[in-house]
Amino acid sequence: MDLLTRPATLQNGVTITVQAWPYAAFAANYMDYRNLLLAFRERSGGQEGQQPQQRLLDRVILSCVPREEDRSQIAAADVGELLEVVHDLNQLDEVAAKPLGLYMRLLRAETDTLEASPGATSTTSPT
Repeated sequence: MDLLTRPATLQNGVTITVQAWPYAAFAANYMDYRNLLLAFRERSGGQEGQQPQQRLLDRVILSCVPREEDRSQIAAADVGELLEVVHDLNQLDEVAAKPLGLYMRLLRAETDTLEASPGATSTTSPT
């Protein structure tokens, strides 16, 4: 098993291959995944006749299960397990935590700099 794919065994006993999101599509796939989980949390079904959860679920699953023959084996009972595989395979805990941690680190450095030299906020040179 390479780091970019992972097997997932479905309820029917078939094992399919789930692949990590490529860099070029990562941001869109991450937002779809995040919005899908949010939709489940909020139990939002949208307006009558619309199925935003289904569209998001389709995009998330299609983005990580490349083979049509694998997709055709997926049942509703497989969704939870597949979402967990997608989460783990794409290391989404690290993806969510690392940028936020770096942002906090940057804010601390800026705050420390401003506290150390209160006059440093001026960007104009003395004349």
